[in-house]
Amino acid sequence: MKGHPDRLVGVDVGGTKTHLALVDARGARRDVARASSEWRNGHLFADDHNLVALASWIAAHADIGVGTSVVIGLRDCDTEDALELARDVVSRALGIPVRIENDADLLAPAMGMERAIAMVVGTGSIVSARDATGTRVTADGHGWLLGDWGSGPGLVRDALIRTLAAMDTGADASDDPLIAALLTHHGAHSAAELAASATVSASPDSWGSAAALVFEADRLGSALARDSIGFAAESLAGGVASVVRRGGLGDHVVAAGGVIVNQPVLRREVRRRLNEFRRPLELRVLDVSPVEGALRLAAEATPQARSRPSTSALRS
Repeated sequence: MKGHPDRLVGVDVGGTKTHLALVDARGARRDVARASSEWRNGHLFADDHNLVALASWIAAHADIGVGTSVVIGLRDCDTEDALELARDVVSRALGIPVRIENDADLLAPAMGMERAIAMVVGTGSIVSARDATGTRVTADGHGWLLGDWGSGPGLVRDALIRTLAAMDTGADASDDPLIAALLTHHGAHSAAELAASATVSASPDSWGSAAALVFEADRLGSALARDSIGFAAESLAGGVASVVRRGGLGDHVVAAGGVIVNQPVLRREVRRRLNEFRRPLELRVLDVSPVEGALRLAAEATPQARSRPSTSALRS
């Protein structure tokens, strides 16, 4: 491939979407996005071909050469061993050294911050920060079956449990809007039918797509939905407290992900809990694409970084 020493490539790989941004030596920018499911088969490390497929997609949309600075924020890279494996495979496939971090590590640089506590709440959820040694400290991110509290699937999982428990005490659709919404969504008429339908259809996408029902039920006065949202907020704030207690650094919590960005009631509940900390933390919602963080890190990794146009000026 032809070398482009002044070329920046930033990639944000999320649970739903993969976003690539390319900035060439003239400052011209091009963005490409596709569904992550189009190149990834299941969990990132469930298929040995996934990382090679990611590298192939990047190469197809960015003329990678000697001196090109590539930074990737990669979901599912939750340990240093996983990050090292991803760096090795993608770097060999692209033919140049590539910097790979967890996708949560893009949030602070995307906001122009040196450090912050990242909170991702979308298809999955995780709280992440770096300690004084640079070691990553996290809470949750354990997947839609066992954790990811506050995420779309996690919120619906909790709502289903609360709904089924309420119905076991005799509550029905007339007693709470959440019961009515979930029964209608699943075409069910009883707790047994609801449980069976939810179990058969269980997947991150299926459960996640029903998250809006919980917030709508809350708007209609559902006590069950209000409790689910409150529990989600408590879990997320608790994750922040755990990360801080273990040395995670940051004066701000930067939140990203479709659920927390698009649902003000969840943001309000999380913000209220963060304000109650002994050392209150300000919640800031990411107002640019996470890929901006990858571009900023790519610029910092090159000798020409100081003379480059700022990535904020190049946003499309």
